[in-house]
Amino acid sequence: VSTQSTGEGENIISHLKFGLQDDSLEVQVAALSCLHSLSRSVKQLRTSLLDAEVWQPLLKLINTDDNELVRKSSKTLCNLLIDFSPSKDILLEQEGTVELLSNLVLNGDDEVKLNGVWALMNITYKADPDLRSKILSHFGVLQILETVEDECPELKMKALGLLRNVLCEPDEVDEVMTSHGREVLRTLIPIITDEEKCSIEEQEQVLCVFINIATGHIAKNLLVERQDLLECLLKFLGHSNSQLQIAATTCITHLVKSDDSGCMERQNKLKELGHFKALQALLAARPEVADRAKIALQYFQ
Repeated sequence: VSTQSTGEGENIISHLKFGLQDDSLEVQVAALSCLHSLSRSVKQLRTSLLDAEVWQPLLKLINTDDNELVRKSSKTLCNLLIDFSPSKDILLEQEGTVELLSNLVLNGDDEVKLNGVWALMNITYKADPDLRSKILSHFGVLQILETVEDECPELKMKALGLLRNVLCEPDEVDEVMTSHGREVLRTLIPIITDEEKCSIEEQEQVLCVFINIATGHIAKNLLVERQDLLECLLKFLGHSNSQLQIAATTCITHLVKSDDSGCMERQNKLKELGHFKALQALLAARPEVADRAKIALQYFQ
């Protein structure tokens, strides 16, 4: 079923819902494939898929013993959990949804594992503190970090996205970094130091995680203590990729933007290492980079 030919969407989805509950494995798999295609349509997510409550049979299929059914149903569920999907809130209200998604990540099947991390990343985006806390109680920071170290690039990226979404509030950042800061840095810093092994996309995502960490009052001091991290930030200021330059500049802004007692010490350290001069040099860079450099420089005293 093409997402472009869904004029009779409600009718089609009604048939697909019956297909999901069919006794034939082949019919269920076919219905899931069609449903996944439809779930990529914003219009269908907001109308027919919501009205038909397709999430109900999906949750049942995810709990089956058949790997093919679990793969396809969990993949479709990821789309139902994106931020603008009305089904997201309904799914999160169901008993055991967070536990179910967390268990998917522990599945031995790589595709199911990816779908589980993807789904957790989707529900943590703009999540409230209670939901973030609930997720971390079932799938903790150390488990996220272990997933970040996976060899699969796509899984690594989704796990970094999950970590980024979890570390989004200063107080929560400080709490995580106080308890697991050493492990977080041990996992993330090698990704931005090994340019041959790690992609630009992975490095940018790690820098985005560090941007969030740098908002923490305690956490920013932990970052400044790491000479290797500061040297990486300096390196990225001079990188040919503008996204890496912007990410590094934004991270530095958070490190120096503060009124706490350690603010001047952090600024002086970055000045000594050459970050201030490197930011000044970026004023002649392309506009989007220069604008970020201006913002960072205004916080240096």
